[in-house]
Amino acid sequence: MASKIYIDKKGYPRYKDTGKLVHRAVAEKMIGGKIGKKRIVHHKDGNKRNFRKSNLTVMSNKEHSRLHAKLRKKNSRGHSGFFSKLRKLFK
Repeated sequence: MASKIYIDKKGYPRYKDTGKLVHRAVAEKMIGGKIGKKRIVHHKDGNKRNFRKSNLTVMSNKEHSRLHAKLRKKNSRGHSGFFSKLRKLFK
């Protein structure tokens, strides 16, 4: 039987029985172990509710900050399609 899921105040799916973030649980299965607190599970398409393996990547906090800074910089120059550019980075 599948665990029940709820959406937390920040919009992330969590398991009701443990409160664990679903995307982190999926990513831990992908890599075969725990994800440390200094690691981020990034949603490639920007959709917090899309926790498919193909949409997730694990990276350091520093890598994640750099990625979003790069995307914000491109977007502030008049480029549109923030999430389409994000998807292209991971193809």
